[in-house]
Amino acid sequence: MREYRAANRRKVLFILLFVLMAVAAFFVTLGFGVFDISVPDAIRVFFDNLTGNSSGSMADHYIWDERTPRAIGALIIGAGLSVAGVIMQNDFKNPLADPYTMGISSGAFLGATLSIVFGFSVIPGLTSLGVTAVNAFIFSLIPTAIIVLVSKYRRMSPSAMILTGIAVMFLFSSVTQIIMVTAPSESMADAYSWRVGTLSAVGWENLPIMLGTAAVIITVLWLMSDRLNVMYAGDRAAQTLGESAGRLRLVTLVLASLLTAGMICFTGTIGFIGLVGPHVARIFVGSNNRYLIPASAAFGAAFVLFADTVAKVSGPNGLPVGVICSMIGGPLFVYILVKQRKRTWM
Repeated sequence: MREYRAANRRKVLFILLFVLMAVAAFFVTLGFGVFDISVPDAIRVFFDNLTGNSSGSMADHYIWDERTPRAIGALIIGAGLSVAGVIMQNDFKNPLADPYTMGISSGAFLGATLSIVFGFSVIPGLTSLGVTAVNAFIFSLIPTAIIVLVSKYRRMSPSAMILTGIAVMFLFSSVTQIIMVTAPSESMADAYSWRVGTLSAVGWENLPIMLGTAAVIITVLWLMSDRLNVMYAGDRAAQTLGESAGRLRLVTLVLASLLTAGMICFTGTIGFIGLVGPHVARIFVGSNNRYLIPASAAFGAAFVLFADTVAKVSGPNGLPVGVICSMIGGPLFVYILVKQRKRTWM
């Protein structure tokens, strides 16, 4: 019992370490961007605005109106996508399951492309920015709806559900590519920018939806940690313990899809967070979802903040954060696989 409690304390310490990394990255990123200001001065401006002592200077505009909501958005989307990856890997017992392989991101991209290229809106009467976000949100849920409907009328294994998601992903991606090939150059550039993912469009007006979605769903998933842990034993073992694995898998898949949709509809598709975040956190805290979910959320938040800081200083106008996440996440994921060798991921 003493060793068990000591191990749990170490896991809590790692979670706190990831949280501190995210907080440090938040303050550091305030000092990077087109506007030249040091990190200490940026932090001072941030707290001045936070306490209502804004001077109305150019620094106040860049730090409080642009960089602060962007940094908060990076925290939220990093935590949300990482937790969504945890849930999908847990549900399907597959280390490669994440919002991309399940087709959620390709659905969002199709919805955004229809808005950008044709001005199509699922809900009439919205502004141009609202159309893109709403289209992306609704279309991102279509792959999950297909999987749920097919599973309802025909019992499917976790592997079959993943393959269904991959099939929908390729179908949506092919339709999107056809639209982009025939689109005007201006629309194609906008669609491509949305495809690689960027935080430049995140403002104070987007944060309540993103934060509310992430806070509620992540809390609900964390409260289900013990039930999610039962899934590791397999569907039959879960059934003997009084848990309907199929029903729990569908419920958590829908929650993870809503969590992902609430993030990427404002930022575009940011890759590798849902894949890398859970794997890194699992190395330090193990597979117990009571610790894995908060650890993944904290690491994902720190990872996206770090990637966005690099993105802002890459080139004269910066780069989309999705590009940097993929450049860092790809080699990092390969390194994790090599280091783990034949050890199981769970």
